[in-house]
Amino acid sequence: MNSFQNHPAFQQMEEKKQKMIIMLAESVQNKKLTEALPMVMAWKERMAQENISFTPEENNLLTEIFLSQMTPAQRRQYEYMKPFMKQ
Repeated sequence: MNSFQNHPAFQQMEEKKQKMIIMLAESVQNKKLTEALPMVMAWKERMAQENISFTPEENNLLTEIFLSQMTPAQRRQYEYMKPFMKQ
């Protein structure tokens, strides 16, 4: 079990959301940031197509999961790129 699965926000989610998050976490594991970002964007698009949305707390958990899989250098890259991704 991944540590995020013990997070209260994860445990309170619908089962479908939990499965989608696990799928995302597994798919980006050990990937370079340049490989992971397109996967995350495609995942977000799929969520939108299936009308699945996340609460702010759930979004924070998603960010924690994503960041936990990154090296310190990748985290710095992400922090640099984050403002551009919100547009």
